[in-house]
Amino acid sequence: MEPKRDSLLAELFGEGEVPPMLAGRLLRTREVAQLFQVSERTVAEWARRGRIPSVRTPGGHRLYPAEEVRKLLVASEANGGLDGGDLGAELLHQVVEGEREH
Repeated sequence: MEPKRDSLLAELFGEGEVPPMLAGRLLRTREVAQLFQVSERTVAEWARRGRIPSVRTPGGHRLYPAEEVRKLLVASEANGGLDGGDLGAELLHQVVEGEREH
């Protein structure tokens, strides 16, 4: 994280108390879409259905924790890639649910 952002988050939440969703870099919808080679609309739909974790800005935009996206990319590579359709959505759901269980 950026030093200034680190200090602000520590001030708001206390040292070591920053929520995991905010602790690392946050990606924009466009960046996630490029990584998975799908449309921005597909990424937004995955987020709306809870299949990819996201946080909302005060303006209503979604941001995606880079570490969670990285895990999904690794899982998609292991399973032959995402196609943006039902297979991709199901894989995202499985990975996100698997993370919540641990």
